[in-house]
Amino acid sequence: MGINFKSVTVKIKILGILILIFSFSNVFSQENSIPEKFIIHRVKKGEDIDELSNKYNLTRDQIEDFNPQIKKRGLRKRMQVRIPVFKEKEKEKVILNFYTIIPDDTKWRIAYENGISIQKLEELNPKIKSGLKVGQKIILPEKSKFTKKIIEDDYYYYKIKSKEGYYRIGLKTGIKRTTIDSLNPIVVENGLQEGMVLKLPKLYFEKLNVTNNFLTEKINLKDSLLKKNSIKLAIFLPFNTSSIEFDSIDKTNRFLKRRTLSSISINFYFGAIMAMEEAAKIGINIDSKIIDTQNDIKEIENQLKLIDTLALDLIVGPLLPKNFNFLTSQPIFKNIPKVTPLSSKPVEMKKGVFQTVSSKKFLRKEMLSHLKNILDDEDNILVVADSLNFDVEEELNKLFPRSVNIRPQFGDFLLPELIDSLIVDSMPNKIILETEKFSLISSASSQIRSQLSDEKTIGLYTTYHGISYENKNLSNTLFSDLGFTYVSDYYPKSIIESNFSIQFIDRFGIPPNKTAIRAYDLILDLLLRISTQNDLFQSVKIGETEYFNNKFNYVPFDNGSYINQGYYLLKHKLYDIVEINK
Repeated sequence: MGINFKSVTVKIKILGILILIFSFSNVFSQENSIPEKFIIHRVKKGEDIDELSNKYNLTRDQIEDFNPQIKKRGLRKRMQVRIPVFKEKEKEKVILNFYTIIPDDTKWRIAYENGISIQKLEELNPKIKSGLKVGQKIILPEKSKFTKKIIEDDYYYYKIKSKEGYYRIGLKTGIKRTTIDSLNPIVVENGLQEGMVLKLPKLYFEKLNVTNNFLTEKINLKDSLLKKNSIKLAIFLPFNTSSIEFDSIDKTNRFLKRRTLSSISINFYFGAIMAMEEAAKIGINIDSKIIDTQNDIKEIENQLKLIDTLALDLIVGPLLPKNFNFLTSQPIFKNIPKVTPLSSKPVEMKKGVFQTVSSKKFLRKEMLSHLKNILDDEDNILVVADSLNFDVEEELNKLFPRSVNIRPQFGDFLLPELIDSLIVDSMPNKIILETEKFSLISSASSQIRSQLSDEKTIGLYTTYHGISYENKNLSNTLFSDLGFTYVSDYYPKSIIESNFSIQFIDRFGIPPNKTAIRAYDLILDLLLRISTQNDLFQSVKIGETEYFNNKFNYVPFDNGSYINQGYYLLKHKLYDIVEINK
């Protein structure tokens, strides 16, 4: 096994009880029925009384009579509403309950809400095994057999896998049996069952991913069985070797420290070598062709004549979109996976193209969704946007109608008196900074930080964390004081003490930079996907994978192409940057 390299209070309580008693009397007189019990519904943003009425099959009066605060204040986000559950009459029993799928539905949500396992849901509806479709009608158990459960934002949800008991779930989550049982009474009654969805405390789980409150396992392909142990790939990089003076170590080191296409290519190559050697250790034979494109389409064209494409399993590069588009336009590569490794700029999404860098549009959408979940109407929301981000400002204003806009002055600074007047001590201040200009990032964050005090709480956010935020002249301490939160496709955690880093330094004399780590993560993931799933196209079904600083979750895009939607939700905390649950 190896690699073949080819080139290189009491009153309040009493009042509440009186209100409740009064409510009971009203409802009894109207409906001639007293609820068996109440369930608590936590109001989500945008919900209205009619939605609750339809959801729980109650009249507006029934809901309002048991919740008199609604008439006074209206429904508010996070308000806890008592939903009466009446004893069902025999004539109201229904043998089959039909339900129509809506856009936000998932199988785990429907199963949990209806008190059944995902397997039972699929048994009732075999057609949904391949996925749900909006507008599709499905069958649910008899209404008389369950009380609808509520998906609560304050908890996470986990699907029990085959042969999993309390011990294995505990190893993954650190949660004890007593906690699981207390949150899931159905488990005490029926025991743990495969496909059952558990409600769990909202903690950080190192071994699990979180998406929309649903927990999934982090996939480690190194532990998977190999289906294909021989891989042939070609990597196209613009080394432009003729311009590098390799006869001088000092000149070469200085060259590598400069960020040029050649230095980027060399660092990528170093990371790729380390990945291929790691793959070889687990039994994968690799036949690699490393091709210097010289950043010239004619040179690429010449090199293509020398490549046997019939047996290629993978093509990585070229780096620049123009050159990548030229290569992917060649008919001979139509059925071969073609990977764009570093550029976030758009490429032509032809058949077999894999865009491995999560798009700016996607990352922004995910951060907007996160802000919608964590910001409250009662927060003091301020939006700071430069002239290039007025469209984002408008989107934020629609999302948070009470938000206030702050426009930077000429020279990229904020008026101190304006900041002083808008940041208040009567409510939490949440500031969303929309710019990719280093000067505005630096000045605005410093001015905002100067307002922080025991009386004033301030949080800082951005919907897009561009490269300017990584400038070494920006203070991590300043960002930490503000709890700066953002979404990124790259997690800048230190790996300096890892075996990879130590081996990299021993071999190349320099520590691995962002490009080298990216190359290692990407190439290793590609090789493992192909070897464990037979080819890269089949590997899409396995979901999200993660390595040192990068995640990969390829989803179909268009015309048989795929785009990475792996990302991190990050927050500055103390002197570090930590991942927080999505």
